[in-house]
Amino acid sequence: MSKTGSQPNIVSPALAAQSQMVYGAQTAQVIYVVAKLGIADLLKEQPKDVVEIATATGVSAAVLQRIFNFLVSRGLLGDLGDGRFDLTDMGRLLESDRVDSVHQRALFNAEVLFPLWGELLHSVTSGESAAERVFGQPLYRHLAQHPETRALFDRTMASAARHRHGPAVAAYDFSQFRTIIDVGGGNGALVISILQACQGPRGIVFDLPAAVESAREHIKAAGLSDRCSAIGGDALEGVPAGADAYVLSNFLIDMDDDRARAILSRCRAAMADGGTLLLIEWVMPNADEEPDPYRFWDTTSMDLIMLTIGGSGGGHVRTAGEFQEILKASGFVLKRILSTSAAVRVIEALPG
Repeated sequence: MSKTGSQPNIVSPALAAQSQMVYGAQTAQVIYVVAKLGIADLLKEQPKDVVEIATATGVSAAVLQRIFNFLVSRGLLGDLGDGRFDLTDMGRLLESDRVDSVHQRALFNAEVLFPLWGELLHSVTSGESAAERVFGQPLYRHLAQHPETRALFDRTMASAARHRHGPAVAAYDFSQFRTIIDVGGGNGALVISILQACQGPRGIVFDLPAAVESAREHIKAAGLSDRCSAIGGDALEGVPAGADAYVLSNFLIDMDDDRARAILSRCRAAMADGGTLLLIEWVMPNADEEPDPYRFWDTTSMDLIMLTIGGSGGGHVRTAGEFQEILKASGFVLKRILSTSAAVRVIEALPG
């Protein structure tokens, strides 16, 4: 007979981990509730009890108690034992005003990406875009027609960019250039980061006309109007000529190879003698690599986001070999690929 309390633990570590993965959507949705209700901001200054949070959010205290119990189980809240709860270090990442906040990403994941994940099987089996199936049109057209969703997308990209730009600027010496053109530079965040770190170069943000005004506002707010400008245009038709560095950050990832080669060819034609092309992108590890687990997850996750958005014929995370092929076809020679402290890498190429 077994003694009391000596029953074997039938939940193995593998089963426990797999169970949490299977119920991952539940966790993501609870985090969305926390972000949407602003609960982390309400707990930022000091611990509070459920009734105080319920009063501030207009939600039932009994229901919130159940949500809080789950958050404690996932390590986002601490239960102080006197009815009050406080944020853990992980929970504080949901505060909306932190530099490393995931608040916007939690909202974007639930409101935009979550419906797409529900159609992942369709994308896998048919090769079609989940975005077109859900929204009836490509994602970026849907964003253009829904300003609130577009604003959420822009805020999410801006918050996520902090985790790419800083590591990329730290990993590569941008001070060697005279003029840096950021092709598809959006609101100018990358060029601003580069110019703030390097006193020598001048910067140009090049993007579609609709994005240029936002870039100009950000450049002015950063006090860099004397060293940086923004120009509107379509990279498929051509890019400004004469710079000695052309940067494309998180730009080719949502394009098929034909479109990516076309844009790279435009950069090659515009580039000054001795110029440099820099791609800041995720790179899919080869089978013989042993990548950092978080970076590997981040890279493969981004690849699946591209699958749901564009289908199998759209963009994807490329391997080093695939980057080498499209660069060669566009008139460039791959020089090196630099790792950063983030999941993205800096790909340096020279005119062939």
